[in-house]
Amino acid sequence: MNALEAMHARRSIREFTDELAPAETIRQLVEAAGRAPSSKNTQPWRLYLVQGAALEALRSDYLAAFDAKTPAKPGYQYSPNPLPADWAARAKDVGIGIFKHKGIGRDDADKRTAHDRENFRFFGAHQMFFLGTQASAFSYGTFLDCGFVLDNLMLGLTALGYGSCPQFSVMIYPDLLRKHIPGTEDTLFIAGLPFGRPKPGSTVNEFQPARLPLDGWFKTVE
Repeated sequence: MNALEAMHARRSIREFTDELAPAETIRQLVEAAGRAPSSKNTQPWRLYLVQGAALEALRSDYLAAFDAKTPAKPGYQYSPNPLPADWAARAKDVGIGIFKHKGIGRDDADKRTAHDRENFRFFGAHQMFFLGTQASAFSYGTFLDCGFVLDNLMLGLTALGYGSCPQFSVMIYPDLLRKHIPGTEDTLFIAGLPFGRPKPGSTVNEFQPARLPLDGWFKTVE
C-alpha cells in the first residue's frame, strides 16, 4: 500500500480483533512516525503505549468516571464555541449519520449512552497510544508538530493492515492518565489512539462520513 492508498483507506475504526501488534512492529512504526517535521527540529511530542494490565486498569477507571458522570476537565479546548455554521452542519450530519448507521433511534437514550460509553472503553482496543507534549512549554505551533506525528501513526497503522480511531473524548479525564502513566506530571495530553486489527464484518467499521468536494476547500492561485 503506497502513501496515497493509505490516505484513502484510513478511517475511524471502532471495533477490533484481539490480535496484538508485535513489539518490533510498534517500534518500527513509532520510529518512522518520529520522522515527522517540527519547528527547528524541537520534536516536542511525547508518546506513550499503554497495553495489558495497565490498559485494563485505565479502562476500568474511565468507565467508572463516565458512569458516575464525573465532570470533564480537559487540558485544552478542542473546538471554538460556537462552531462556525458550516462546521456545525457537518458535525450534526456525522452525528445523525453514525446513529442511523448503527440503528439507534432519535429517542433511544439507552443506546445513545451506550454509544458514548464506547469512547471510554477505548472501543475495546487492546493497545493504545496517548500523545502529549510538555505542558509548561505549550504553544499553538506545538499542536501542529504533534499532529504530524499523529497522522504518521494513523497512516502507518493503515498501511500495515491495522486500524485506529483518534480520540479527544478521552482527554476529558487527564488526571486518570497521569494516575496510570508514570512520569506525566508535566504532560499535556493531546489525543488518544486506540488501535488494532479491524474486526471483520463489523458494521460500525463500515461507517464513513462524506467528504467535501475539492472545490469546497481547495483553490489554486496562479
